[in-house]
Amino acid sequence: MKKFAAVLLSLLVVVLFSFGVVAAQDADREGWPETFIIGVYPGDNVEEALAAVEPLRAYLEETLGIRTVMITGTSYNAIIEAMAAGRADAMEVGPFSYLLAAEVANAEAIAVANYEVEVDLEEVPGYFSLMFTKKGSGIASIADLDGRSFAFTDPASTSGYLVPATDILLNQEFTDPAQIEDFAQVQFAGNHPTAVLSVWNDTVEAGATFDANLAVQAEEAGVEVCGYNDMGIEGPATVEEWPYLEAMTAEEIAAMYEECPDGSLVVFHQSPLIPETPFAIRADYPESFKMAVKDALLAIADDAELVTALERYYVDPSESAGTESIDALYNSLRDIATLLNIDLKAR
Repeated sequence: MKKFAAVLLSLLVVVLFSFGVVAAQDADREGWPETFIIGVYPGDNVEEALAAVEPLRAYLEETLGIRTVMITGTSYNAIIEAMAAGRADAMEVGPFSYLLAAEVANAEAIAVANYEVEVDLEEVPGYFSLMFTKKGSGIASIADLDGRSFAFTDPASTSGYLVPATDILLNQEFTDPAQIEDFAQVQFAGNHPTAVLSVWNDTVEAGATFDANLAVQAEEAGVEVCGYNDMGIEGPATVEEWPYLEAMTAEEIAAMYEECPDGSLVVFHQSPLIPETPFAIRADYPESFKMAVKDALLAIADDAELVTALERYYVDPSESAGTESIDALYNSLRDIATLLNIDLKAR
C-alpha cells in the first residue's frame, strides 16, 4: 500500500509540475496577438516585395508559434496609419518614417536591419549620403556650390535630400532652410539613378545620392565613377567593396578627389552615418512578446542560409553606438527634422 501511495504521489507531482510548466508558458504568452501582422512598403511591385520577405514571415511564424502575416501599403504613411489604427502590429519602414511612427503609432524599435551577408555584430548598420560632381566642374566642396546647379533626389528622401540639405545648412551656417535655394540652383531629379545621370549628362553640375547608388550606376549605366571603375586601376569586384560604404575623413575624400581624372564623377562630401531601417513593434505589447520577437530577429544572424535568403540580418546596435536604446540611435534624424523645420506629422 505504501509503495502504491508513493507511486501515486510521484505521478501527482509530475502532473502538477507539468501543469505548472504549461501554466507558466500560457502566462508568458498572455497578451500576445493571435496573428502577428507586419507592415512593409512594397515600392513598385507588391508581389516582389512580399516574396522578398516571405522567408522572414515563415521564420517568425515558426519561431514565435503564432500566425504571421505581411501586409503592404501604398505609402509609408499608409503602413503607419495601419499600425496607429491597430491593423498592424509591427513594421519596417524608412528611418524618418519610423520617427513619425514612434510619435503617432506608438512604435518601438527593437532591432535594426543590416543589409549585408557577412555578419558583423559589432557594426552599427547604416549608410552615407554623398555629394558628387563631374571632375573639372570646379566644385570641390560645399562652399563651391554657391550659384551652381544642384540636384537633390526627392523631398522625402533621407539620403537624397534631408541629410545633404542639412549638411549644406550647417556648412554655410544658414539659419533658414530657404537660404539653400538662394545659395544654389536647386532642383529635384525625382529619384537616385536620375540624380546621378543628370550630373553625368551635364544637366546639372552636382548632386546627392546614397553611397551604393554611385557604384550601381557605374555597373548598370556605364557611368564613370572615380575610385570605382577608372583612375587607370581595376575597380572593385562588387558593390560591397565600394570605398564610400565606409566612413572617410575629409582628408581622405580630398585626396581621392585630387587623383581623379577630369570627366569622371567624383565625390566631394560624405555625410555622417545614417542609421539603417529599424524593425518596430507596438510598444504596448507585453514585454514577453516584444522580447520573443527581438530574440527571434537577432537569432537570424546565426543562420547563414536565412541571412542569404533575406539578404540581411538584425542587430541591437545601441551598445556599439553608445546610445541608451535603439530609438535613441535616430535622435540625429530628429535633429535634422528640427533644423529643416519638418513637421513629421505632415509627412
